[in-house]
Parts: sequence; structure tokens; C-alpha cells
Amino acid sequence: MFTAPHGGDIYSHCVLYDFSANVNPLGVPKSVRKTIIQNLPVIEKYPDIHCTALKQAISRFENIRMQHIVCGNGATDLIFRIVQTLRPEKALLLSPTFSEYEKALHTFGCQIRYFALDNHNNFIPDETLLDYLHDIDIFFLCNPNNPIGNLVEKSLLNKIIGKCCQENIYLIIDECFLDFVKNAQQYKTTLNNDKLIILKAFTKIFAMAGLRLGYCLCRDENLCNRIENVGSCWSVSGIAQTAGISALENAKDFISKTVEYVEKQRDFLTINLRNLSLNVFDCRANFIFLHTDLPLDTILLKQKILIRNCNNYRNLTDGYYRIAVRTEKENQLLIRTLERILSEHG
Repeated sequence: MFTAPHGGDIYSHCVLYDFSANVNPLGVPKSVRKTIIQNLPVIEKYPDIHCTALKQAISRFENIRMQHIVCGNGATDLIFRIVQTLRPEKALLLSPTFSEYEKALHTFGCQIRYFALDNHNNFIPDETLLDYLHDIDIFFLCNPNNPIGNLVEKSLLNKIIGKCCQENIYLIIDECFLDFVKNAQQYKTTLNNDKLIILKAFTKIFAMAGLRLGYCLCRDENLCNRIENVGSCWSVSGIAQTAGISALENAKDFISKTVEYVEKQRDFLTINLRNLSLNVFDCRANFIFLHTDLPLDTILLKQKILIRNCNNYRNLTDGYYRIAVRTEKENQLLIRTLERILSEHG
């Protein structure tokens, strides 16, 4: 079977239910849908190259100065811009983690070292990671990590930030899934030094994957200007900017509702998948990470259900899968389908 580099490849298969893409099961906020329809005429005009109004909205939401914000065509666009701007020679990555960090670093000729996460420790980083934070220029840290869904404990995170600052290492913390975490505020990072960059996106929490909108936060205004200028002009469409502004107007209530819904549905999936004797890891994000000896993706695709085969992640082998938390109806259908087909497989 062809394995797509990412989830959400509903175009190569006949799919009725997509559990491979980790977007908000509540969908795009209704106010954003309405705003997009009302503002369709903006597609006739060039978008604001500086994303001024969007930055103002992000500034209010994040309680940070506009000058410390860079907007991009999704978080992936910003990952490439950051690497292109900094031109690091040596980098450290966790394995497994989001593959676009590695792709961006290789694109610009960077050497990469890897900190292999241990499945016996539930793929959770420990303090031995600190020993790897030397003789490198940049470290990407996905928190919660993709595809595992676990968090770096706050005490260790603070030590990582301190060590990177001490060693003059740029630390890029990807928080694109953090808004799905209960009590996320205690895990959010404060911009306390110029070597720290935080990645965020509207893709996941606001289910705007097709619009492509992300942003990064950095205290170094000069670096922000360099990251913004290294990309192509008009990388953020007018519709995306308008949708982003609308999404942030009632974001706190929407995110709170999402966290409650996702937690309930994630618990439902976790309990029922474990009852089916699947090895389900503890997860804090809007997806499930599991292991089984069965070719689960092939089996489910025959039922027109798409999940994420994780065998193309570094340090993962066949048998690891990621399943997005979807709506209550979809989650129940998935469990019923698995109960039936797994009973057939003995």
C-alpha cells in the first residue's frame, strides 16, 4: 500500500471516514464559516502582505507585541522559513517526531543528530536529553509530540529552555496540539529569551487545514523580520487572514468546549481500543497512538476508514498507528467496525 507522508490523504483512496488527520472534531467554528462567506470578495484583492489586522488579533489573544509575531502559510511554511533564515549547520531532533523538521533541515544542508525515544518509556523524553543539547545550532521540540501525543513535563521543559539558552541553541517549540490539552496553560512556554521560537497554527484547533494559516512567536524583533522577509510575498491569503481574525474573537470559549469534548471522546476510544487488546499509549492531544501486529490500516481501508500508518516515522516500525479523535458518532462507528473485524481475525 502507498504510504502518504502525512495524514489526511483522502484523495488517493475511497474514504468515507478520515481518522488520519488530527483536526478538531467540532469542525470550523460557525462564526468563521459565516465570515468566510461574507468576505469572499477579498479573493479579488491582494492580501495584506504584513498581515497587520491578523497580527493585531493574535497580539490580543497571545498577549504579546505585534512585532514578535510572524504569520505564515501554515506551521510547515514557518518551519522552512525559520531554517532558511537561521541556516543551522547542526541540529537535534527527537525520533519519532513531526517529519517536516527533518525535511526542512535536510533541504538547507543541515546535519542532524537524533534523540531516540524509548517505547518502553512510552516514548517520553527524560533528562538524558539534556546531555544531547551541546554542539548544535537548533533543536525542534514538538509538545505534545506528534505522533505520540505525550507532553514534556514542565520541570524538564524549563531545563531544556535553560540549557538551550546557555549553549546558544535556537529552541523551536511546536505547540500546534497544545490547545487540545486540559490545563494547557501550565505547559505553555514564556518567551524569556531571544533563542526561543514558539510555533502555533489554526490548522488543528480551528479545523482550518485547507486554508493554511500558522504563526510563530519570537522575542527577537530582528529575527522576526528576517523570518518574515525570507518567505515569498502574499504567503497568507486574504481569506485565511479574515478567517484567522474571526476564529480568535471567541477562541477561548471554543477551545474550552473543544478540550472538554476531545477529552471525553479520547477516553472513550482509549478504553474501547484497550478492551480490544490493542496496545494504546497514554495521550494528551486529540489523537490516539497505538501498536498492534495486525495490518490495521489495510483492514480498515477496506471499510473505507482511513487511519495513519506511522511506519514512515523515524524510529517507528510496522504496527504503530495514529487515530484521530473524531465526533462521537464516528468514534462509535470505528469501535463497532473494529469489534466486528477483529473478531473475524480471531
